[in-house]
Amino acid sequence: MPNNKDDIEKVQLRKRAFVEALIHDMEQPVAGMLYTMTNDRALVEDVLIATWETACQKMEQIEKYENLHGWVMKMAKFKMLKALEKRQHISEHEMYVLDKLENYIAEEQRIETGIMDILKKYLKEEDQKAVVLKYFYGVSYPELADYFHCREATIRKRVNRAIKKLRKDLERDGISEYELSYDMIN
Repeated sequence: MPNNKDDIEKVQLRKRAFVEALIHDMEQPVAGMLYTMTNDRALVEDVLIATWETACQKMEQIEKYENLHGWVMKMAKFKMLKALEKRQHISEHEMYVLDKLENYIAEEQRIETGIMDILKKYLKEEDQKAVVLKYFYGVSYPELADYFHCREATIRKRVNRAIKKLRKDLERDGISEYELSYDMIN
C-alpha cells in the first residue's frame, strides 16, 4: 500500500495508464462485438462507457486476471445483455449471435489455458509473468522493467532467455511450434 504522496501519485498514474491502454487496445474489438448484438449506436456507446467504468472500479482485481481481454469482452457482453433485457428486444438473431460469442470466448479461454499450462511446465513463475505480459498483453520493455524493478536490458534478457528455454525444452520433448499451435486450437 502506498505510504507517501509520491507513491500515491505513481500508483494513480500507473492505474490511469493501465486503463487508457486497455481502452486503446480493446475499444474497437469490443465495439465490433457489441454491434453484432445490436445496430443501436447509442446503446453500444452506453455499454462501452459502462464497461470502462466497471473496469476502472475493479482495476485492482482485473490487473491480475490472466485473460484481461476475455474479461473485458465478457463484461461488455453481460452489460449489453442487461441493457437489451431492459429494452426487451433480444431477437432470435441476437440470441444466436450471443451463443456464438459465448462459444468463441470459451474456446479462446481453452487455448489460453493450454498455453499457460505449457508456460508453467517449462518456465519459472517470474519468467512466465514476463513472457505473458510481453506477448499476451503487449507490455513494453520499459514498462516491464518498471514492473519487475530492474533495468530494461535485464528484462529484455529475461524474456529472450525464457523464450529460448521454452523453444529448447519443447524441441527436447519433441513438440514443434506447429504441433503446439495445432494442439492449442484442436
